[in-house]
Amino acid sequence: MGRSSDWAIEVAEQNYIDQREEWIRRELGDPDADESTDGWHELELQYDQTYEHWEDYLQEEYEWHHSQNHSDFYVSFSRSIDDLKNILASHIEPAVIQTVYKMAYVHAVTAMETYLGDSLKSTVLGNKEYIANAAKNLNELTQRKFKLEDFVSENDFVAKIVLEQLCKYLYHDVARVMTIYKATIGFDYSYDLSELIKITTMRHDLVHRNGKDNDGNRVELGLGILNRSIEEIEAFVKYLDKTLKEHHEE
Repeated sequence: MGRSSDWAIEVAEQNYIDQREEWIRRELGDPDADESTDGWHELELQYDQTYEHWEDYLQEEYEWHHSQNHSDFYVSFSRSIDDLKNILASHIEPAVIQTVYKMAYVHAVTAMETYLGDSLKSTVLGNKEYIANAAKNLNELTQRKFKLEDFVSENDFVAKIVLEQLCKYLYHDVARVMTIYKATIGFDYSYDLSELIKITTMRHDLVHRNGKDNDGNRVELGLGILNRSIEEIEAFVKYLDKTLKEHHEE
């Protein structure tokens, strides 16, 4: 599958998630609501169940992840970061420089999210033990009830249910994402996530609070902060990609 097709799937997935988040916040009447807000997961399930193309989307995701090579995800991430660096190294009109910086910052986090999500989904789907781990260890799945006929009426039923749940997670919450990696593929990490948590918190402020923090103070985003954040994201994904390969070889 070509790069343009991969990009189209990534965009479609992100658009779906963004639309779902907006709908949930409207239903809750809270523009700052997130996964930790009471009622979030119930509304998330309601949205997915009523979304007319959800099953088609999941089938496309299932087929796509089965066709991917794990190394492609890191290559795609690196290209996104290189594109960002080229943009930031070019001339940017002063009138739009803050807008460009914000877009670049959010895009860098999105590139990391995409890597985290795609890497996890493909790794889990490619290993029956990991699929079983997900079914046993992910709270959202242990609480679901199925009929016996579900398991015989469709091939790879459990794998598709696992993929459905993995698609529902928000991959910018790196601390939670790493617990999901542990629960599914048994992966232990030693990376200090403190800077990444700050980065994703700022991303939340830029996207959902129009560039203001919890106290209403405007977030200052200069080129130095932007470059350091991109470097931290690069270092984390590079560490994760290398360590995951070593984990798979054990």
